Amino acid sequence: MKTKVNIGLLQFAPVLGNIALNIRKINHLLEKTSGIDLWVLPELASSGYNFSSKEEALRYSEPLNDSLFTKFLIKKAKALNTLFVSGINEREGDKIFNSAVLIGPNGITGHYRKLHLFNREKEFFEPGNTGLPVFNTPIGKIGILICFDWMFPESWRLLALKGATLICHPSNLVLPYCQTALPGYALTNQIFVASANRVGKDNDLSFTGQSVLVNPNGEYLLKGSPHNEEILSYGIDLSEASNKQMTPFNQAFADRRTDIYSLHEKDFNPMVQMEKRRLRIEVKQTIQELSFDERLSMSQNIMTQLEKHSYFQKANTIFIYWSLPDEVQTHDFIKRWMGKKKFILPKINGDQLELREFTGISDLKPDEKFHISEPTGRLVNDPSLIDLAIVPGIAFTSGGARLGRGKGYYDRTLPLLNRAFKVGVAFPAQIVKDIPTDGNDVFLDQVITV
Repeated sequence: MKTKVNIGLLQFAPVLGNIALNIRKINHLLEKTSGIDLWVLPELASSGYNFSSKEEALRYSEPLNDSLFTKFLIKKAKALNTLFVSGINEREGDKIFNSAVLIGPNGITGHYRKLHLFNREKEFFEPGNTGLPVFNTPIGKIGILICFDWMFPESWRLLALKGATLICHPSNLVLPYCQTALPGYALTNQIFVASANRVGKDNDLSFTGQSVLVNPNGEYLLKGSPHNEEILSYGIDLSEASNKQMTPFNQAFADRRTDIYSLHEKDFNPMVQMEKRRLRIEVKQTIQELSFDERLSMSQNIMTQLEKHSYFQKANTIFIYWSLPDEVQTHDFIKRWMGKKKFILPKINGDQLELREFTGISDLKPDEKFHISEPTGRLVNDPSLIDLAIVPGIAFTSGGARLGRGKGYYDRTLPLLNRAFKVGVAFPAQIVKDIPTDGNDVFLDQVITV
């Protein structure tokens, strides 16, 4: 994965209702550029912003799969070998969304719809329904927010907790506050923020320009002019956003007092909690019906599959669990690879999991509360050192949803492992069609079973 990348901000004035002209303007601005890994364009870069009616907004919208604008960006992405994040006026049936697309040389690879509609946007657009996705790209995990989404700190925090090291922010800002707020979001989440704003006027609306790129220390790396169309670029190292350690004793995410202010599902969605309890009981009973030999045979098959994957072969430091009888067995796997890979095991400390080096079976000690064998090795303060996380659970979906034992330890820990590829391992009986989820639940990159 490439972490040293060049970020470009394309600040221009889209012309209301003229998609072809906006394409030509973007193309002209890009003509003399090269070597940019990711471009961020403004909100509604395809159509302009200040519509007089919903009918006008609908007239200048396009479906993603048949769009002059996205076809142009795909062509440019191929020619320049780059990525684009751009706002677009998206039509789906008779509805329109204030959307953004992630486009690379192979086409559209990401899609987000604005959650927080601003002012008269509520007269035209549907509220976003894609949630807050994080996208895997050749430069790492990125998130997308659009314009007025900036006002809501929960959006930034959730994307950062899901592993985004860069949040792209296509904008049509008219209020004077956002550019000064972005350094705070970058600092408190230890991420990069790339905000591309438009300039000029749409009828009676004036836009503030001043596109910015901000680093995890809350420092401006780029800041555009208030009025001019221009391109800005800067080289950054995205790995700087993987280390959330502030001091030897403080970690930006691990130090959160989630016991005080976290919205656990049991606090705000009792139906989800009830369904999770039912599913845990059902799956546990099914696992108990398997014999020891069946569990062992399937475990060996699963771990052999894992060993064949490139992410395991490339990994130096692996976060893994010392298995309980009802989990995919890891003991033989750890013993087989000890000395060739560095293993990190979890240790319960209050409401959190500590990350500690595995130094041998004889050094494991049972936890007094759950009687789980835990490591006694050196405390790992920098989770960004971990390349691969192998995660247990009670149930999984093929899409990466995970149901744990209900204490939330892994859901609080996995977001800290920003560089790690996260893999669930499961007996076939643990694979279910659907798991009810809430905002605290973390999805895995892959689930392996037999």
